[in-house]
Amino acid sequence: MRRFVGFLALVLSPALAQGYEVGAFGLGGQVTLYLRLLGEVPVEGGRLSYALAPYLQPGLGEGGLAVERLHLAAEAGEASLTLGRFPYTFGEGRLFPYTWNAPSPAAGAEGVWGGFLTLYGEARLRLGYAWGPGVFAEAAWGDLKFLVFPGGLGLAGSARLGEAVVYGEAMGLASGPRGLLGWSWAWGPGEMVLEAAHPLGVGLAWMGQVEGLGVLLRASYGEGWSWGLGLGWEGFRVEVGGVGPLWRWSGSWSGEF
Repeated sequence: MRRFVGFLALVLSPALAQGYEVGAFGLGGQVTLYLRLLGEVPVEGGRLSYALAPYLQPGLGEGGLAVERLHLAAEAGEASLTLGRFPYTFGEGRLFPYTWNAPSPAAGAEGVWGGFLTLYGEARLRLGYAWGPGVFAEAAWGDLKFLVFPGGLGLAGSARLGEAVVYGEAMGLASGPRGLLGWSWAWGPGEMVLEAAHPLGVGLAWMGQVEGLGVLLRASYGEGWSWGLGLGWEGFRVEVGGVGPLWRWSGSWSGEF
């Protein structure tokens, strides 16, 4: 046990000098407390990045460590290799994203285990493997992206239309076709986002600044109604939605390690 604690402290110490987020969510006996530690450690030829979140559910007497991100990236010229747990979201959807990430018990998202090789040039080419989805290949040219993997294929892109941005994606999946069309534009002291998705999904969100406070308003329908209200000020955020209240306090440490 002492060895485990020592190893954990060794791994987490660089993150303590960079970024953190402490928070809680839920109601009654379902409250979860967490501390998310963010770090990026330089190594020869690359860097190690991670987001680790110890969490505790006092009412249930449970807890653990959520490994949300833990990957090593090495670069050489116009190529890079990434190995470990990395986040992966394809497409342009902001309210209905197509993602391989899974919800984290610490109010975040856990990436997938695997690795990928990226080649940079006129187009960005990526070939990799993710535990679950399998082998995948992605190509990107400007604002256009293409993805293929054993479970399907997809095409996504965006374009500016006057003062607005229009984006969308079309995917053929083993579970059936998926499509998304979104529109984002400036409205008042913030940004409005409208999305429609297939299978049935429609959502509207506004995010901006009001009297020095960050404000998020969100409402959507897709397998049921979902809504959210968020307020933020200097690293402190409070959110209320269908899953109960959530508060977060984030910041950073600096120092030598």
